[in-house]
Amino acid sequence: MNTYYVGETEPTLWWSLRRLVMTWLKIAALALVAVLAVGCGSAMPSTAALCQTSAAKGSCGPFVDAQITGITSSTYVGNDVWNPITGWQQALAVTNPGEWHVTANVPAGNTAVVSYPSVGANYGQTNNTSTPLSDYASIYSSFSETMDATSKTSAWAAYDIWLGSGRSSNWSSEVMIQHDFANNGPCTFEATARFGGSGGVPVQTWHLCQFGSELVWKLPSNEQAGRVDILSMINWLVAHGYLPQNSGLWAIGYGWEICSTGGTNETFRVNRFSITTTASDKA
Repeated sequence: MNTYYVGETEPTLWWSLRRLVMTWLKIAALALVAVLAVGCGSAMPSTAALCQTSAAKGSCGPFVDAQITGITSSTYVGNDVWNPITGWQQALAVTNPGEWHVTANVPAGNTAVVSYPSVGANYGQTNNTSTPLSDYASIYSSFSETMDATSKTSAWAAYDIWLGSGRSSNWSSEVMIQHDFANNGPCTFEATARFGGSGGVPVQTWHLCQFGSELVWKLPSNEQAGRVDILSMINWLVAHGYLPQNSGLWAIGYGWEICSTGGTNETFRVNRFSITTTASDKA
């Protein structure tokens, strides 16, 4: 910073200016402390989206997010209209992987999944193979979402987890964890299990359904915010023969499978999201 001297004959002006500058600096410092204090305590107010896209395969990122750990490449949020039908519209707006929303308009009466707007976190190794489940001591995730469903909405909030077998370069298994439903439809329960009790995860009962090769854990009632023990839920499937013994983790997605919004705009919003992994002694 440049320093300007005013001369011996004007000491009063110099010190007045100096006091004014020092006062301004103190005010600025206090304001900065206040901002930091808010950041360390409760959540900051929502900020404007940094990225927006309405393309079917549009995505936002890459993001580096301290709330998503253990990844092997950058994290993205995708619009992911992978099964477009006539009349669909969907626009994605993202601030970060834990703060984003999508506004969808999908025709009334449609029953097939049209899109899966979602966070995508990659856990495949850099040599393009899945990471063995035995490399993890824990995989916990927390979520908070808002699905403004109407009587004509058909959609559900869910994790979509992709796994590989051994050192294969292709995924071989898909596991979903669904927790908030609107006209999801019934399924035949293959099994029932309880998970939780560690890592801040509440003990809850989950039902297992199977649709072809897809395995789905369903919570009996809707939940918009919570925490899940992903590793325990996957290891249970391995232990009970639903997944291969040599299964490894490829990727974890989180968002909504959307079939219909009744032909009107509906906003699906992620308010908070995290994935926390810890390595095992074997890793």
